[in-house]
Amino acid sequence: MTTNTHRTDPAPAPGDLERDHKLEVLLDEMVAVPEGEELPADFSARLLERRPFAPWEVSRASHWRLPAGVGLGLLAGSLGLALTPLWSLGPVTAVTVWAELLAVAFGRPAATLVTALPLLLEGTGRAAQAVSPGAVVLLGGAAVVLAASLVAALVRVRRSAASAVPVRG
Repeated sequence: MTTNTHRTDPAPAPGDLERDHKLEVLLDEMVAVPEGEELPADFSARLLERRPFAPWEVSRASHWRLPAGVGLGLLAGSLGLALTPLWSLGPVTAVTVWAELLAVAFGRPAATLVTALPLLLEGTGRAAQAVSPGAVVLLGGAAVVLAASLVAALVRVRRSAASAVPVRG
């Protein structure tokens, strides 16, 4: 019978063993705190000092990546469309086509808004005539509460995104 003495993990460094021992002492201190009492105020700071989190254990919010990716994709697509005339018409035509595409992409929504604005105002006026003033005040108050709660949620999300939060597994 043969024994397999092959080890896949290297032996831990003496500094790692000492750090792990200090971490275990801190965790034992946390478990030893009687129920109803709180941990010392500097406990979490001492814990993080003894064991910093690895990069894969830290969650960083990246809300900007999706919109940036979509915007870059649209810009690259429009550039691809603009370069298509290069094969048959030349670079001046390609730049002209791309400039017109960008003008339509940004100008069309603004033109649509200018066209629709009088219709929106007329619809709002008709709705205001059909609804009692008390209902308008009630709906306005509900809109303010909704807007305030959305702003509070956004502030909370930005605060949590600003600080890297360890992932607990």
